[in-house]
Amino acid sequence: MIEQTLQFIRTQLSGDAALDLNADEIILENLHVVHNDPNKAGLFLSLVNIEEEGTMKNKPNYMRINNQLKRIEPPVVLNLYILFAFKLGTYTTSITKLSQLLGFFQTHKWFTFNNITDTQEFNPPIDRLIFEMHNVNFEQLNHIWSVLGGNHYPSVLYKVRVVKVQRNEQADAPEVTTISLDSQLSL
Repeated sequence: MIEQTLQFIRTQLSGDAALDLNADEIILENLHVVHNDPNKAGLFLSLVNIEEEGTMKNKPNYMRINNQLKRIEPPVVLNLYILFAFKLGTYTTSITKLSQLLGFFQTHKWFTFNNITDTQEFNPPIDRLIFEMHNVNFEQLNHIWSVLGGNHYPSVLYKVRVVKVQRNEQADAPEVTTISLDSQLSL
């Protein structure tokens, strides 16, 4: 599910005329690759953190399927923190592309999916992806880039909300059909 989400983002970005990057220039990879291959250039998408969306945990554990009660654990709903970093020919080109990326997400704050075609890319199906720029202070930015290898490139961190992860496992659940009450009342 996570990889499918990142590939979807990559496809959407490669189709944007203003950003003008082809799929080969949008690299879904850990940023250590930049240090190992100094000739590699483009827009790097790197997953830097995952958190569970706590507000989406109130789902029922039981479902009725074909007139039988089944126990199904609710999906885990995730927020992905994705770093978009530009390493292009010149610093000014990287800054220009960063501005264009910000414009892309300003006009595409979310992606919704219809039930017929788009959502088939995702298993389990999702309703939407919501993009929020995540602000980091200088200290946090320093920690992120230190962990990623030390060099700083023009970049922005986005939080992508509502990514579902769920196994397709079901178990029969006992159904309460009768209630009996045995009580003796003595006076």
